[in-house]
Amino acid sequence: MNTDTIAAIATPLGTGGISIVKISGLDALAAAARIFKPANARRRLANTPSQTMIYGHIHDPASGALVDEVLVTVLRGPHSFTGENVVEINCHGGPEVTSAVLDLLLRSGLRHADPGEFTRRAFMNGRIDLTQVEGTIDLIQAKTRRAARLGSQMIASGLGNEIKRLLTIVRELRVWVEADIDFVEDITDEPAAPAIRMRVAEELIPPVEQLVRHYHDGRIIRRGMRVVLVGKPNVGKSSLMNRLLVRDRVIVTDVPGTTRDTIEEQMAIEGIPLVVCDTAGIRHSRDPIERMGQKKTQEAIEKADLLLFMIDASQPIDDLDRELWKSLDERPRLVLRNKSDLIQDVGQRSTLDEPPEGGYLDISALSGEGLERLKSRLLRAAGIDTRAEAQACLPNRRHRDLLIRSLAALGGITAQPHDDEQLETMAIDLMDCERCLNQILGVDVTPDVLDDIFKRFCIGK
Repeated sequence: MNTDTIAAIATPLGTGGISIVKISGLDALAAAARIFKPANARRRLANTPSQTMIYGHIHDPASGALVDEVLVTVLRGPHSFTGENVVEINCHGGPEVTSAVLDLLLRSGLRHADPGEFTRRAFMNGRIDLTQVEGTIDLIQAKTRRAARLGSQMIASGLGNEIKRLLTIVRELRVWVEADIDFVEDITDEPAAPAIRMRVAEELIPPVEQLVRHYHDGRIIRRGMRVVLVGKPNVGKSSLMNRLLVRDRVIVTDVPGTTRDTIEEQMAIEGIPLVVCDTAGIRHSRDPIERMGQKKTQEAIEKADLLLFMIDASQPIDDLDRELWKSLDERPRLVLRNKSDLIQDVGQRSTLDEPPEGGYLDISALSGEGLERLKSRLLRAAGIDTRAEAQACLPNRRHRDLLIRSLAALGGITAQPHDDEQLETMAIDLMDCERCLNQILGVDVTPDVLDDIFKRFCIGK
């Protein structure tokens, strides 16, 4: 880890009540003292206790000019976020004055922090594990309060504590196996292998499988569910999107083929983020621009978590409806009969040749009829396990991949023949499982993995 003393603006550049310039490193106090004059002339930053805030002013040491009236917070290592000496300068919240303070620090010899470098130092100094780092990213990038709550729980080590519990069991079993291998002549107890297999099957495999199952919940809460509107031209896809967003985001006309491109917007239903995608209507066309739009529609369909297949309830089903419906076979989908307000008799509304699983959802994008039922169906389709969410054990993709590798190692133990000649293989499988669980916490991860995680941070965090 680079041990330079670093500085950066820790708050968004803009107009506000305060902005914070953060310094971290061995020379943090000395660097701040070069530009900060306490209002009480007898105060010295070098003698200031940790977790103390001092009032004073920032001056340009070259000219003596007053730059800002500030509050300076001293946080001494190792009892700071980064584990190093940290100074936070609370300036007035304007971009010019904040940048001026940072420029003074950089001119004095400090280095500008890289994106995520403060958090990276906290990780490298053992203040937090890698699940807490990823929880910090989740909290910063949260699109809903529900997602923010998940990030907060990860920072509180909800997932990390569960991984540490599993690691304790794995290490205990490893010691048991290796003792049986190294001291076989001195051990008179029953063979260890059957008991170890039982503990693996009962104490390790079920909780790891449960974590893997909950990956879906974490992915949906963090990223949102991709919902793609699909159908012929003029069935009301754009009108429905405007209705869901409660604003006129998409141009709506009676002319078929108005929508030529995919249009994505974000919304939330009860804290579940949704990425709603309007698409070009599918029909046979020689128009090169329209055909390009339909190609993008196919690409959007491939990426969708859920398709909303729309038909016009007031018009008979035709071959184009049937062709499109068949092309969506085996993909998660709901069938919406739009313009249902035009046909009051339900029995007279258009139907597919075979009733879709889950039936029809009758709506009117014009009047809003059926919209609440649609939102309920979308929530059901998201399939969030609220009990798992409360436990905060919701892995991301990196965690899931490592958990699957852990399961493979554990499965090798339970699948072994029931004889003690397999103890060496059992020890190797336990080592593999331990290695994967450790990597979830950030032990022995490669620099490439760390770079990929920390590049998602902003500068100043």
